Amino acid sequence: MPALQLARLLAQIAAEPSPHHALDALVHGALELMNARHVLLARLNVEGGYLETAFRAGIAPDDAPPRPRMPVSRDKSNIVGSVVATGQPLSSQDETADYNPLFPSTRAEIAVPIRDVHDRLRAVLHIESDQPDAFGPAAADFAEALAALAGTVLAREAAARREEALSQIASALDAVRSEEALVDRVIGVAEEVLDFQACSIFLLDERSDRFVLRGTTGILRPSLGLLSYSRSEGFTGWVCDRGEPILLDYPQGDARWRGKFVEIPSEEIASFLAVPIVKRGRGLGAIRVLRRKTDNPYLDNRFTTDDLRLMQAVADQFATGLENLRLVESTIRSERMVAWGELSAKSSHMIGNRVFALKGDVNELGHMLKDPDFDVMSLQALHKDLQKNLVRIEEILQDFRDFVTATKLHRQPGDLNALVKETVEEVFPKRTEVTLDLRLGEIPPIRFDEKKLRRAISELVENAFHYMDGGSLCVETGLDPSSGAARIEIQDSGPGVPDDAKGRIFQPFFSNRVKGMGLGLSIVKGIVDAHGGEVQECGAPGDGAKFVILLPVEA
Repeated sequence: MPALQLARLLAQIAAEPSPHHALDALVHGALELMNARHVLLARLNVEGGYLETAFRAGIAPDDAPPRPRMPVSRDKSNIVGSVVATGQPLSSQDETADYNPLFPSTRAEIAVPIRDVHDRLRAVLHIESDQPDAFGPAAADFAEALAALAGTVLAREAAARREEALSQIASALDAVRSEEALVDRVIGVAEEVLDFQACSIFLLDERSDRFVLRGTTGILRPSLGLLSYSRSEGFTGWVCDRGEPILLDYPQGDARWRGKFVEIPSEEIASFLAVPIVKRGRGLGAIRVLRRKTDNPYLDNRFTTDDLRLMQAVADQFATGLENLRLVESTIRSERMVAWGELSAKSSHMIGNRVFALKGDVNELGHMLKDPDFDVMSLQALHKDLQKNLVRIEEILQDFRDFVTATKLHRQPGDLNALVKETVEEVFPKRTEVTLDLRLGEIPPIRFDEKKLRRAISELVENAFHYMDGGSLCVETGLDPSSGAARIEIQDSGPGVPDDAKGRIFQPFFSNRVKGMGLGLSIVKGIVDAHGGEVQECGAPGDGAKFVILLPVEA
């Protein structure tokens, strides 16, 4: 086993940017260096309590191919699992076979643990031969050197996964349009990179001054928005209030432990990690992750300081995204407050006009009733005027209510295509010269407010009919090719929207129609914005209006 070969292998692995390819090269290099028949690297699945074959080199004997999964125990059923149970390198020669060999034809084998930077066993390197006494005294030292090298590659791999997770969260900050979507995305990314059995996010509710559950992967999901901690209540409230992280193994022994609102029974929690969400020195909440005790006493399932640093970085990015979203929401609320003022003034004026007309009709009715020979036809005409004015007042009030409540959502998972189809068929006139072209593409289930989104779609369809006497209306759904968002496209064959009006059509009170307050498209925009989506008019003047709604598809 010349030192030159080992040096070349070290250089090759150091230069290889891909951890996967580096580990594959290491296994093949070990085969050559050790003059072995077969080499495998088995990774430890801590949650499952077994080893999984990850890399192999050489010729596996026909009598017993490598098992994809190997149990971890001291019962000597296999040398690889026994390494994890003992934490020690093990070897077996033909005449002193203390462990069942991996293959019946094995005559010599060495198995050594591969540890991470926290000295936790994470994999096993197994080297075997069909020749008795194939591995001399120096072989064990070489095997341990190769295992140490594999440990550095695994550390590189873990670091790369952490960098990728932070990159994904940074990308999500630009993509999501709601706090709910941001919470779900952060939990999803954390789950990909950090093995845990439960993750929850608590955020400060300003009105109650409590930290409320806003996202979770566990059994608490039906209680989103209902469960909360007061300041310094238990570990979670303490982290939220103090702005300091907590990393504890077997937290039940700490005086601060309350065991409230945990996704895993208290006695089953092996490790507790919570990091604060802080922005500009102000505590906004906390991200909490839990690991369950394993059934196998030989497995280490605790969080590490690397996990703590990762979650702190995740929380920092989450805080930035949360602040940005809330700034946008605050701006929108301010704009809507101004619009509400205008709406109040305009609706007051319009209702006042109608009330004035109603007063005139009521006075006329009084005069008519004094005349015993009043004209029935005149009374019927008066009744019609009264009905018309009352209906108009109801329409004004409904527009006002829809505008005010457009951004208040109650989202549930649903079938967007079914909603679009039902809404269009309900709104589309039964007798019309306009033809309907309905094209429903594939869209995964998404979360939306059915009532509000139905209102937005019906508004766009009804709006199209005000500008068409004939022609066609095309309603198409699918996934947007550039953003991956759910896409609803409504295109008519009317005159289209002039270029100078495109920037104003979604503003309150803008309308080219005689009837109405000009709130319809503003309500549509408020509903879509509240869903974290976008709505645009993309048609060419003269070729019909084309409204496109994009809604986020959340995993």
